[in-house]
Amino acid sequence: MPIGAICAVCGVCLGGLLGVALRRYISREISEKLPMCFGITSISSGILSVIRAAQMPVVTLAIVLGGWLGLALHLERRLRGGFERVLRRIPLPGGFEMEEFITVASIFCFSGFGLYGVMVESFSGDSTQILTKAFLDFFTAILFGSTLGVSVSLIALPQAAVFAAFFLLGRAVMPAMSEDMVQNFIACGGVMTVAAGLRMAKIRMYPLVDMLPALALVVPLTPLWAALGM
Repeated sequence: MPIGAICAVCGVCLGGLLGVALRRYISREISEKLPMCFGITSISSGILSVIRAAQMPVVTLAIVLGGWLGLALHLERRLRGGFERVLRRIPLPGGFEMEEFITVASIFCFSGFGLYGVMVESFSGDSTQILTKAFLDFFTAILFGSTLGVSVSLIALPQAAVFAAFFLLGRAVMPAMSEDMVQNFIACGGVMTVAAGLRMAKIRMYPLVDMLPALALVVPLTPLWAALGM
């Protein structure tokens, strides 16, 4: 039973609704400046993950190839189109920004730390990492729920689908993954977490969703790199 993953999904849903309810009590200064704090926290967390890379060239290659593939497939554009079709059906607050919504959705659904936490829980039953993410996501959802409205709670639906897929994937692949594969996967997720932090703080709008294929590529690239004797 993926207790940690369920808590993370419920945290996003409830946090978003709580943010809507508390909107009048969250000042504009807080809603504008607190995301900078979340951003720098995300960057710091990502850096700690990146330095765990077993082979940084593998991570770099995965990011470059994954980004190229994602841009070629227009992943973020397609995701944006899907969200726009859904969000047309619900009331959105004034000042709603789709770029900010996509950033928040990416952090909740595709965080390398979160995906790895789900896979660890599925394989070993240890929910410590994903529960940590659930705790952070709850407060993040409150903040962005106050500015983006009930749309933040709806992110729990794709998040549940993604986490369920990675929970099942974890049981299938984690036993076969070497230590280097795991470390490179975490590092690759760390690069994306840094990109998410920079985007959340509105420093640089990296194509976060388009970078997602890197997470799939970094695993097979690791043994290939070793086979080449690099």
